[in-house]
Amino acid sequence: MADSGASLVIPVKAGDLRKGGYAMLKDFPCKIVDISTSKTGKHGHAKSNITGIDIFTGKKYIDMTPTSHNIYVPIVTNMTWTICDITEEKYCSLIDDNGTIKEDLKIPDAHYLIDPELGKKIEEAYAKCQENGKEVIVTVISAPGNINASEEREAIVDFSMGREIY
Repeated sequence: MADSGASLVIPVKAGDLRKGGYAMLKDFPCKIVDISTSKTGKHGHAKSNITGIDIFTGKKYIDMTPTSHNIYVPIVTNMTWTICDITEEKYCSLIDDNGTIKEDLKIPDAHYLIDPELGKKIEEAYAKCQENGKEVIVTVISAPGNINASEEREAIVDFSMGREIY
């Protein structure tokens, strides 16, 4: 989480953005999947055409801006957590390596366009790992929910089956 008063976005020149990076497109935090630059035209500015995928929903956004203008880039962090339990309401009890507990995240549902089956896969892996004594590790991404957000948003975006539980 960001410190009180810390900005969740930073301005970067559009011409400095790269594929695989992040940008706030249409005010939403997106991973850049395509970027192209048009030549300087009769109106004087080269333009960046940026296509990105919302990191929380998977929705596609396209934006165009002069390469010399600033565009906001979200501060994105990834953390790994171990699943301790999944409730009937699909909330996860998570613990990190420092012993911090988190219980406010739901597993992704079918509306997560990047992988609509991710939540189901996590539940199946958790059930399987409970039988054979292994951990399920999830990746939680956090970033501002939109350009006007003063708080970070978090979501489970990936998982793996980890080491054996002793």
